[in-house]
This record gives sequence, C-alpha cells and structure tokens, in this order.
Amino acid sequence: MLKYLWKISLFVALLVLSGGAITSEITHAQSSPEAVTCEQEVVVQADDWLSKIAEKAYGDVLAYPAIAEATNLKNTEDESFAQIENYDLIEVGWKLCLPSVADAETLLDFALAAPEVTPSESEPVSTDVGRLVLATTTSTENSGLLAAILPDFEAKYGASVEVIAVGTGQAIELGENGDADVVLVHARDREDAFVDAGYGVNRQDVMYNDFVLIGPEADPAGIKGMTDVAAALTQIAETNSLFISRGDDSGTHIKEQTLWQATGLPLDEVKDLEDPEKITYKPQGDWYQSIGQGMGATLTIANEQQAYTLSDRATYLARTLEGIDLVILVEGDSRLFNPYGVIAVNPELHPTVNAEGAAAFIDWMTSLETQQLISEFGVAEFGQPLFVSDSAAWNAAK
Repeated sequence: MLKYLWKISLFVALLVLSGGAITSEITHAQSSPEAVTCEQEVVVQADDWLSKIAEKAYGDVLAYPAIAEATNLKNTEDESFAQIENYDLIEVGWKLCLPSVADAETLLDFALAAPEVTPSESEPVSTDVGRLVLATTTSTENSGLLAAILPDFEAKYGASVEVIAVGTGQAIELGENGDADVVLVHARDREDAFVDAGYGVNRQDVMYNDFVLIGPEADPAGIKGMTDVAAALTQIAETNSLFISRGDDSGTHIKEQTLWQATGLPLDEVKDLEDPEKITYKPQGDWYQSIGQGMGATLTIANEQQAYTLSDRATYLARTLEGIDLVILVEGDSRLFNPYGVIAVNPELHPTVNAEGAAAFIDWMTSLETQQLISEFGVAEFGQPLFVSDSAAWNAAK
C-alpha cells in the first residue's frame, strides 16, 4: 500500500480533456503499484511548480499527480528523492521522478479507484454525543455538504450539531478560544500551526477539491484557458479588470494571497489592528475590491458586477444552480489544490469542550461509510462529486 496516497485534483479525476496526454477512468479498488521507473529525473528550480513541470514534460498540466506519486514511491527506496505531501508546495533543490506515460496512467488508475463500501443503516452507537459545536469553513455549508451528511452522524451518535460556518481563520480562532469542539477547515499551514501551538489534537485528512479562477464569459482580461494562475492574475491586474476578494481570512482568501505573492506584483501589506503580526497582502488599485464576506456573498457580488474572483469549485458549482452565470476561466494549476482537515480542540487546554463528541465526529467523518457519502455528494446534480474523499481509511481500502 502506498505510503503517500494521491491528493489528485477533482478536475483530473472527472473532467475529460480533449487532446490530453494522459487519461484515466474511475474504477473500483485494484492493487497499488509497487515500483515505478523514472523516465526523467528533475531537480526543482526557482519558479517551478508541479503542473508547470508536468506541462513541460507531458504537454498536460493535469499530469502533475503522476510526478508526485512516482516521486513518493521512489523516496521509499531512495531518500534522495523528495517526499511530496502538499501538491501546491515544492521546494528548490528537490529531486523529482517523472514516470513514463504508461506508468503515469497506472498510477492514475489506482488513484481514482474507489474502495468497495457496504452501506450500513444509521443504527445508534453506544456513544451519546449530545450537543457538538462544529466550526467550519463556509464552503462545507454553502455547497450543501453538511446538510447532506450530518443527519447520519446525528442519528448514529445521538448528537445535535451546531454548525458555525465562517472563514477558516475565524473557525480556527473559535477553536483557540474553546468556543468550538471540533473544526473542519482548509488551510494546511494554519491547521498545522493550530496543532503545533497546542490548541488542536488529532488532525485528520478528510477530502479535497480545487480552487478555480472564475469571471464573466466576456473575459475582458483575456485569461481563459491559461494554465498558470499567477500569470492570469497578473493579466487581470495589468488590464485593471475588476476583481472581488473575500478579504475575510478564510482558506480561500489565504490561498488568494499566496497566489498574488507568486505574481511578483507590488503588493500592499496591511497589518491587523488587533494582531500586528497578522499581515494581509493585496494588490494596488481600485480594480481590486476586498469585501470581507463569505464565498456565497462574494460570488453574488462578483456575478452582479461581472468581476473576477477565486472560488472553491464546490461552492461555485452549487451556486450555478441559483443562476450565477460566471464561468471557470483558469483551472488545473497544482497551486490551486484545496485539501480539508478535521481537528479536535484540545481538552487539556479547554476542559469544557465535548472531547468525546469531537473524537466520535472525527472517527465518523473519516470512516468508509461517511467517505462514501462525501464521494457521492453532487453526482446527481452535476455528474461529478463536489469533493474527493481522502481519509486514511478510504485510501487504505483501495
């Protein structure tokens, strides 16, 4: 079984790309590849990212997960190869393994395989959770995911879940203050810092999707089809095209800031009045509007003003059912990868939290049955799931 399983972007699994160098289909569980041959060995240079390397090597930006998994497989036998855990971050000097197209397709087939899961009835368990406060990002709420899956948890565990849907930064702050029992968020650096500082325990991977750069179909900045998201943002800035930012310290806003930093454009640094160490980066000009709102409100405003914005794919697709006519213009860049994690608030720091309930929620969220629910969410409406299941149990069952 693979030590590091694929964190493959949602669109790689589910969109059919005409003329792509590498294709695959979703299948049921199969044996994992045990070895891979490197057709090329590449050392990461400054200004490299995985999808850029994939496009150069294969002519297909969406082949980047093949490079990541092949490199991780080689690392198990030769530690001179890198160990890649986050697809949106590679470092200068890392040695990567570029597999043959045939090996890449084998790795894709395994990555997209779904384990066989036998559905079980929502029978109550011995644990009676009671009231549980879940602080989470707006995307899990606005997409409709929580409304679809939480009734199963509440029925099985005798729970009443109070959902506080805010930006990732605010959700983590609620956890730090002991005002939530468990958090479900999507900003890995913030999550790791939350755990390292002792505020959280038992962080687990849950699922992932990707961010997309959307805008009006007229596309005044001319970015449609670009595969370098930083270059697309640069073009938006240079044409003074209206861009709406959440500006709310959410996972999406955090990601957006890292992408603006990748452009090399001059950025304003704004210090938080309450926490001077917290700095927000934003481009200069009236064309950039920071509104301090959630994803749903941001999409509404961007749609009304026919502006560009960054969105998680799940919330964007869910809002298309409500009449939003903005379109996806840029996708596929590995830096748009969007993983979600669940973390219990540390009961040693906050003894009044529902620690037993938080542990039960994490066990349930990462279980095969719930991962199956996540993998099916959105298929009926969109022909594709809005999130890709990614718990350790799900990947181990492949």
